Amino acid sequence: MTIKIATANQNISETHKELLTSLSEGIIPAEAKVIYKGRNIVYTIHDNGRYINIKAFKKPSFPNNYVYTTFRKSKACRSFENAQRLIELGVNTPLPIAYIEIKECGKLTRSYYLSEQMDNLQTVRDWSKFDFTDQLLDNLAVFMKELTDKHIYHRDFSPGNILFEKTDYDKFTFYLVDLNRMEFEITDSDKMNRMFRAITTNPAENQDLAHRFALTTGLDINQTQQMAARQLQNYINEKERNGKIKKIFKIKPSLKPQNLV
Repeated sequence: MTIKIATANQNISETHKELLTSLSEGIIPAEAKVIYKGRNIVYTIHDNGRYINIKAFKKPSFPNNYVYTTFRKSKACRSFENAQRLIELGVNTPLPIAYIEIKECGKLTRSYYLSEQMDNLQTVRDWSKFDFTDQLLDNLAVFMKELTDKHIYHRDFSPGNILFEKTDYDKFTFYLVDLNRMEFEITDSDKMNRMFRAITTNPAENQDLAHRFALTTGLDINQTQQMAARQLQNYINEKERNGKIKKIFKIKPSLKPQNLV
């Protein structure tokens, strides 16, 4: 068995060491509470005066268990490194703490990503229900422009992966999570436009956000809205195709993610 533990701070506390040791043995502490359960499981645990999130990635099947050992970085490693890169670029994300990889017989069996729990954050899911929707969407458009200007592409730019805190009447701070599928230094506008694929599945909301994004960036409004509509339709078509394939092969869908931070 091979165990790799990488930490953001080499001067970690004894309680941190105990937690990392426990996880490296494949043991989730009994006091850890599940806050998300889907393909992966996220736990939270109180440690040394703060809460830590532990993301336990699903055990990879063949051939990915070998791929993540020899050809590609694990999801835990990518989450950790992408979080560090985002912070370097001035984009908010929960503070990365560590990641752990456990390998047996040349294959990845378990991996964990640890980050600091952020309190009082909400997702942008169901943004129309807020009483500050206009201000939120204006700020979200600015945030999307920031990602574009910094050439940061989040491949799963969906409402559950965008968190925010309201700092003033019309000011918001955004945070990105679920970071294992990210790309940097992206100058391809077609790829960056994919931010509109799954940010909302409501056509009216898609067009509203595209309008605000055009005003923020100085792009042509009609062209931007047409682009956003195409991206949404491509996403819907892709989901329908995948649904038909799963139905043919009788693949059971994963558990619907809980709306939890």
